[in-house]
Amino acid sequence: MNKSVFFLLCFCMALLILAGCNMPQKAAVTPTETPQEIMEDTPEPTETPTPLPQREKIAFVPSEEVPGITENLTKALEPLCAEVYDCRTAANEDAVEPDADFVIFAKEPTALTSIKERFPQAHLIVVSDPKTTSSPGVWTIQYDPAFLPFLAGLATAGNAYDWRCAGLLPTDSPLWGSNAADYFANGAHYFCGNCRPALAPYVNFPIVISLPGESSPESWSAQFDEAQRNFIYTAFLSDEAISQELLQKLISLNVQMIGVSAPPAGLEGNWLATINFDWGATLNQIISRTLNGETEGTMPLILSVIPGALTEDFSSGKALLLQRAYEDLLSGLLSPYTPDKEYTE
Repeated sequence: MNKSVFFLLCFCMALLILAGCNMPQKAAVTPTETPQEIMEDTPEPTETPTPLPQREKIAFVPSEEVPGITENLTKALEPLCAEVYDCRTAANEDAVEPDADFVIFAKEPTALTSIKERFPQAHLIVVSDPKTTSSPGVWTIQYDPAFLPFLAGLATAGNAYDWRCAGLLPTDSPLWGSNAADYFANGAHYFCGNCRPALAPYVNFPIVISLPGESSPESWSAQFDEAQRNFIYTAFLSDEAISQELLQKLISLNVQMIGVSAPPAGLEGNWLATINFDWGATLNQIISRTLNGETEGTMPLILSVIPGALTEDFSSGKALLLQRAYEDLLSGLLSPYTPDKEYTE
């Protein structure tokens, strides 16, 4: 019995040993290296510059024969050339570069036909009297030096209580000539006839103060003192007449004012309107219309009427009156040159 148990135990031990030797061994796991992601520097996108549109090339030919027009065109071109166009000044027509897109003449050249042949690709712009026949294939800016002082006289008389108004104009304006005082008076008479007040002192208005443009502020002020004996309520001031001394005098007398430039600071409460021609807007419109495919023709100077703070006195209707009078001047229905003797005697 003991031997049987012994052999049974041995047999079981042998089976266990054999079973242990045949059991599959778990393979050793070799850790796999995780590949490192290589981060390459991505170059920043390079901005491609947007090509700018080609700037139109403008050649400007000034003229000593028309200093006022030359000065106004020069001032008008300054902001346009700084922001929009490529401008060059040519001493004369022979100095105009052949690649010019527009050629502006302060005074219409005599050999306009030959110039058109020399610059077939260029658009020519000239300044000419409205009564002059325009040349075909040329932009003609209509300008008459008498128009602005005439309109200034109309506006001043139209805003003067009891017609009591005055105009302070130079005798030697490079733009208006030596007869600006006559044109101003004619504009006033067009509005109010003999402009005779209903209350004393009975003086035919307007009173026109004319002095050389280089006159001192004291001279302009003294002349206004003389006119003020007749109680001036509205005055037109040319740039030549304006000075701080005169402006302070007019403010103290509560005189309402009209001028060709924006009012100096502090005058807003006495400023009726600013009246002038906008040379820059006129040139810009011609160029824009040309680039839009419009053919050349006549173009009146754009009249700019900017009411001041006294809108109740200078209404939109009065601004419209000036625009319509300007249209009549251009068409020839009105003349700024011939005063009626009844008003001047």
